Amino acid sequence: MSHASAELEREVAGYRWYHTLDLAHGVVTEGMFDHRPVVDRYLIPGQLSGMRCLDVGTMDGFWAFEMERRGAEEVVATDVAAVDDLDWPPLWRQRVDPILDRTKADRFALAHAALGSRVTRIERSVYELDPEELGSFDVVFAGDLLVHLKDPITAVQRLRSVCRGSAIICNPVKRFPLGRGRALAELDGVNEFRWWLLSETAVKQLLRAAPFGRVEVGRRFELPPRGSPKWKGLRCAMRGYVG
Repeated sequence: MSHASAELEREVAGYRWYHTLDLAHGVVTEGMFDHRPVVDRYLIPGQLSGMRCLDVGTMDGFWAFEMERRGAEEVVATDVAAVDDLDWPPLWRQRVDPILDRTKADRFALAHAALGSRVTRIERSVYELDPEELGSFDVVFAGDLLVHLKDPITAVQRLRSVCRGSAIICNPVKRFPLGRGRALAELDGVNEFRWWLLSETAVKQLLRAAPFGRVEVGRRFELPPRGSPKWKGLRCAMRGYVG
């Protein structure tokens, strides 16, 4: 192992990671989620040359760096500035160690430097997305974001406000046996670390109401957190098109 890779590995080991990232010198972060085996389920175009892209709720930056890798001309990544800015259920603020959110800016910076990235990271809530400030984007991406938001309706409207091409939302989804094909949601915030768990139809309805025109629905897939066999992490990606 070279000195450079040993030093990077030492720095990486100083953090708990949310994303599994392939960094320089063969160093891989041990993230809570490893998206690499399912990356093609997320409906992101394989070629993004000349496009301006936005990753909302970037955490460690996996999707921002992936869009850059696919040739995007410019990638902007956003996340909230502080733990207190998270839209978590109040009861869960007392139960969850926020270390993953407390150190995410540092982890992003470490990965950014290791990859030689040009991604721009700014601190904004999804509710604060403003076309007057940020301009518009060809591709807007939000992964596993709505499940942690008290107001997913406004959030999707803010995604639409900065989108000139298409927006991709991937979110955990729930099958409602007695409500197949209906736009249903389960409210929690007490027993589970989430506000709303939506049906696929509900996510699609949010995109249509934002409003996006045509909505492409991907195939459901599972992505459980590392070391957690209990929750299978059923998800679905959808891509809403402007116009």
